[in-house]
Amino acid sequence: MARGRKPRTWIKVDCEGILRGSVNYLLTLEGQAIWVKMIALSEVCGGRPGYIEDNNEQGLPRDYIAHELHCGVELLETVIERMSGDGAVKLNGSGSIQLVNFHHYQFSEYDRQKPYRDKKKAELPIAKPTEIKEKATPERKKIDFEEYVEELRPEYTDLNFDNEIKKFHLYWSEGNRKLQRPKLALKNWMDKAREFKQEGKGGTHQQRPRQLPKQYTQPDDL
Repeated sequence: MARGRKPRTWIKVDCEGILRGSVNYLLTLEGQAIWVKMIALSEVCGGRPGYIEDNNEQGLPRDYIAHELHCGVELLETVIERMSGDGAVKLNGSGSIQLVNFHHYQFSEYDRQKPYRDKKKAELPIAKPTEIKEKATPERKKIDFEEYVEELRPEYTDLNFDNEIKKFHLYWSEGNRKLQRPKLALKNWMDKAREFKQEGKGGTHQQRPRQLPKQYTQPDDL
């Protein structure tokens, strides 16, 4: 099965767990480092996030995994054994290594709200193609915009995407700023953020009115 998404260039970690959790007495300091690397590897390899496997959902050779993590096979086996005993790792029949709590910690606010958003969208009246523009409600526009955000996310894995989204919303929520075309404005924002990062100027990216095409400054709701 081919991988259907671009992996993120970052992961979230449970700070309390890393500092005070069972990993501290189950593993040596070296083993703890390998565990954190396993979390990162489970995001960037294979077909499913949270699994260490190939694109066909089959387990990888342990010596290959050890090579990727820059450790010995014996240390890797020790980490897998002890974390399996703690319920943090599962091994399936194909040899894939599943990090049980991976989805819980990587679960975003967008993911949490998605079932409710889908339900609301299903309840909205279906407009005819010729009536979509006239019938579009603020709620439908918001749902469409949020879906576009997630479609855009894989194109900007080199950025702290969630942080840029927060700055985008903050900028356009202040004063009397309104958006006529929020999707184009967001794409413009992310392109500017990437240019800003590549130029190495540091600091915080801010989009100014004079940098926007004229149509972005016309009143409308998201």
